Amino acid sequence: MKLKILLLIIGFVFPFYAQNVLTGVVKGKDEKGNYTPLVGSNITWQNTNKGTTADIDGKFTIPIISESNTLVISNIGYKTEKIIITTNQQNIEVLLEPEPKELSDVEVVGKQTSSYQDYKGIENTTIMTNKELQKAACCTLAESFETNPSIDVSFTDAITGIRQIEMLGLAGIYSQTTMEAVPYIRGLMSNVGLFFVPGTWIKSINVSKGIGSVSNGFESITGQIDIEMQKPFDDYAEKNGLINLYGDNEQRFEGNLNYRYKVNEHLSSMTLLHASSRQHKKDMNSDSFMDMPTFKTFNIMQRWQYRSLSNWESQLGFQVVNDEKNGGTINNYYYAKPFYNYRSSNKLFNIYGKTGFIFDDNNKQSFGVQWSFSKYNNKSNFGNKIYDGDQKNLYLNFIYQTNLANDFHFFRTGLSFVYDEFNESFFTMNYDRKERIPGLFLEYTYKPDAELSIVSGLRFDNHNKFGLLFTPRMHIRYSPNSDWVFRLAAGRGYRTSNIFVEYSSSFTSSRSINIIRSNDFGYGLEMESAWNYGLNLTYYFLYEYRDATLSIDIYRTNFDNSTIADLDSDSHKITFSSVKNGAYSTSIQTELNIEPMLNFTVRLAYRFIDARQLINGIWKDKPFSARHRSLINMSYSTERETLDDYQMNYDLTIQWFGSKRIPSTESNPVGLRARSYSPNFFLINAQVTRSFNELFDFYIGVENLFDFRQNDPIIDSNNPNSQYFDASLIWGPVSGRMVYAGLRYKI
Repeated sequence: MKLKILLLIIGFVFPFYAQNVLTGVVKGKDEKGNYTPLVGSNITWQNTNKGTTADIDGKFTIPIISESNTLVISNIGYKTEKIIITTNQQNIEVLLEPEPKELSDVEVVGKQTSSYQDYKGIENTTIMTNKELQKAACCTLAESFETNPSIDVSFTDAITGIRQIEMLGLAGIYSQTTMEAVPYIRGLMSNVGLFFVPGTWIKSINVSKGIGSVSNGFESITGQIDIEMQKPFDDYAEKNGLINLYGDNEQRFEGNLNYRYKVNEHLSSMTLLHASSRQHKKDMNSDSFMDMPTFKTFNIMQRWQYRSLSNWESQLGFQVVNDEKNGGTINNYYYAKPFYNYRSSNKLFNIYGKTGFIFDDNNKQSFGVQWSFSKYNNKSNFGNKIYDGDQKNLYLNFIYQTNLANDFHFFRTGLSFVYDEFNESFFTMNYDRKERIPGLFLEYTYKPDAELSIVSGLRFDNHNKFGLLFTPRMHIRYSPNSDWVFRLAAGRGYRTSNIFVEYSSSFTSSRSINIIRSNDFGYGLEMESAWNYGLNLTYYFLYEYRDATLSIDIYRTNFDNSTIADLDSDSHKITFSSVKNGAYSTSIQTELNIEPMLNFTVRLAYRFIDARQLINGIWKDKPFSARHRSLINMSYSTERETLDDYQMNYDLTIQWFGSKRIPSTESNPVGLRARSYSPNFFLINAQVTRSFNELFDFYIGVENLFDFRQNDPIIDSNNPNSQYFDASLIWGPVSGRMVYAGLRYKI
């Protein structure tokens, strides 16, 4: 406990020293004569190699140096500006005028990469832009992390086609997934919610490692994934709509339509439509089971945004999802032997809103209200196992924030309320529970200069069953100069388990379910709680006047109380229990992002994971988790003189996965046992995109280029009703090589 307290207060006693910086924004005149932010503008001190680039909002921060007082600002297609910075000047606005010229007359010295670390952010956040998502077959959020080294994506079993993510060596259930800061994927949606967000709907994804802000709730433990959706008002959008069509060799077909309609200067709407289907039944390994289920999905989201002239802004939206899946044996007829049928029906209705107000006399003072209501239902059968789950969720969050005395001190506080109603049935057993959790949070930010930021937060939540939840959290950012950034984070998080959906892969086996109950609430399990500590060191530098970063992360997660799923003690049973101090994870990652040649970017990453859990008094490696993983992503784009010219984009991603531990099946007869550890393996994905002009793109790609698959992924597949049947011991790909193609057309 002393160590935990020390980590939470260390930021207040560690000595830091200040450095002057200049902040500003770069804007350029468009065809209508309006000035809009210029992303990727290059800002350097004259006659030096010290500089930076403007972010997606045209904003920049650059240290003031003694060698020069003249700032040089440039961007393709605009006249270069030189500005003399006077003493004590801290903020500027740069307006660039268009200058038509041939590309040969322009030297490109900086641009915003498709994925980058948030330099000014106090949390360790990577921003994946829409351009990054277009590097792969990003059909849904579940398939959006193929080029991200911090998140693992894998199949849960060999029947359902469900994918799960992993961050810092732990399952995605320990990271919080939000949609524009409002909780989205949680509860019974945790195993399928990733499929409910089509890739073309996404504007960007903010991936933050480690503990999150107390203003977002108490559930974030290993990180946060915040999805920025396409917005009704978008000042940077080239067009108001997009049509996307996709198809692959597995006969998966998708269509997406985004359309923005601006009613007037105050009101705008965004319509997002998605429909997809796969009806092809493929069995590449001849085990009589479909490698992937057939499905039909319809998904619609409607958004409105209102901006007033009196500092008010509001958003309102809803989403409706209908998803039907069918899988199992190829001959899905009840008289066929053997027979195994998998069916799943998922229905979601979600409505949400935000309202905010900024005070006239102080633009740092504001308040906002976030709310959402969702109703989700999942009806599934896994052979003769029948599951029905229903969840209603209400979320309310009020936030007030202001500076104190001056801009060095910033204060945020608020009230929240979460209501969850769960009704689940498995076979003849019902597992119902209601959770009511009012909460209060306080967060204080101390930022005396651009070098140092300290955010200290506290949450007090009262759970109707588990009582008071005390959540302290702290983040520290220190930048001794413009090239180096140190980040420290520490804090606590809580969550309640939803074992049937979080371990639904066990339903695809003959394992019986055993719950060691410690109370009479829901499943009879205690609430999970854990401490997370993290250190990030990032070096920002220029290579041939192009931005590059080198980062090292170290994170540790210690569970005070965890839900352990024991798959090892008995190969015919899965046993759930609450264990005190029964799990931990250590994650170490290093990553290099560099542009060695113009328009050629490279990402190199290596990650080590030590994740263990206590099984019958013995520490064992967390199953299905690779201790070692490496990633290489390379992208090259040809130059184009104007937006009407064609452009080629080439992307290649190579992933290497180390060995993974497989739960023990030694009690099975010989020939019906899984291996103890998986082999090391590589996965290679590639894509080529041709942009015919600024409106039309065509892309073609391949995933799992060398057709690597887990051989015999189902134990005793010929006898799905036997006591040895198991399709849940999955450590690698189950469907083999996939070739796909698609087009994007802006309207």
